[in-house]
Amino acid sequence: MAKPDRRPKRTRELLQKALIELIGERGYDAITIQEIVDRANVGRTTFYQHYNSKDELFIGCHEAIVSEFRIGSLHPLSREELLSQEAPPSTVAAYRHLEEARARLYSVFHGKDSQLILRRIREKSAREIQASLRAAFTESDSSIPLDVLANYLAGAQIELLQWWLEKRQPHTFEDLAKTFHRLQRAAVRDAFGLRDGE
Repeated sequence: MAKPDRRPKRTRELLQKALIELIGERGYDAITIQEIVDRANVGRTTFYQHYNSKDELFIGCHEAIVSEFRIGSLHPLSREELLSQEAPPSTVAAYRHLEEARARLYSVFHGKDSQLILRRIREKSAREIQASLRAAFTESDSSIPLDVLANYLAGAQIELLQWWLEKRQPHTFEDLAKTFHRLQRAAVRDAFGLRDGE
């Protein structure tokens, strides 16, 4: 049995990576197809074998962009982590990653199709938050449906990041991680009717 040809997938990945890098450096509108193929080290004909336009490539990049801009922890947070006074190390690490990607994030948040990408990032984040809540608590104990609570928290997180990027505030990624954790903790405690000491 012949092995599947991995070259088309590899070429698409190279083109997507090139576009994402260039967006971070120059912004979407200023980029040409020639710059993309030069960065990816492929021919222009090869580009057109995979995509009809820069816009089509960008749409193909959505999943890569959404994956790159991980907002939450790499694993579901435990009950102890969700209710801790301090932001969990995995949350701080996720925000450190966002700090390192700040230039690209700014371009994505303000570029072409930004609303679609942000919606997908929010949906992914909401699923991760909901998974943490389900693992840590019994849904029937919550006064707010978990999907509503998770989407509220994910939306608040996106808005906090947008504000941070747009205003170019001096707050560090540690400040953002700690602040979001405090806000999330307060909402979770309220939803589950937890009092001090619980």
